[in-house]
Amino acid sequence: MKSIIKALCIMMVVLAAVSCKQKKEAPVQEAKPEVYVPKHVVEHVDLNNIKTYNYINAPAGAAAISVVVNYRTDKLYEPIEIKYSYKNGDTRTYIVPKEFGLWENEAGRLRVVADNTTVWLQGQTKAGKFCEFVFYGDPKHNGKKITPNSYRNLPAGEIVYR
Repeated sequence: MKSIIKALCIMMVVLAAVSCKQKKEAPVQEAKPEVYVPKHVVEHVDLNNIKTYNYINAPAGAAAISVVVNYRTDKLYEPIEIKYSYKNGDTRTYIVPKEFGLWENEAGRLRVVADNTTVWLQGQTKAGKFCEFVFYGDPKHNGKKITPNSYRNLPAGEIVYR
């Protein structure tokens, strides 16, 4: 009987030692790389608070890689869309409402001039107020005055930074 009790005690000590060594490990979760979700921002230009010359600065950060200006050539008072694209997939769109109409230059071309990152528009509101808009897509040009030329470098025109 003593030998059976001794054997049972030894087995309990061995089982206790074995169970202590076998800790259950938490499953290792693989780190998933974060996927960037592009942001698409739309801003409407408020014509109620405009000045004669309106400069819309580029947001801080990376410069736009391209700009597309969408407007109708057959109707003067239609919305104008200026859409900037960025390297990370973001877009920023400015919408000038249909109460603003573009002017033509002496050659009959609408006064819209764009380079890779800057857009210049000249026209008037339906109320007859003359105004210009300059949209910057590169923060290094923010605050700079420009000299637009709608006769050179056709069809896009030419912008010279001062």
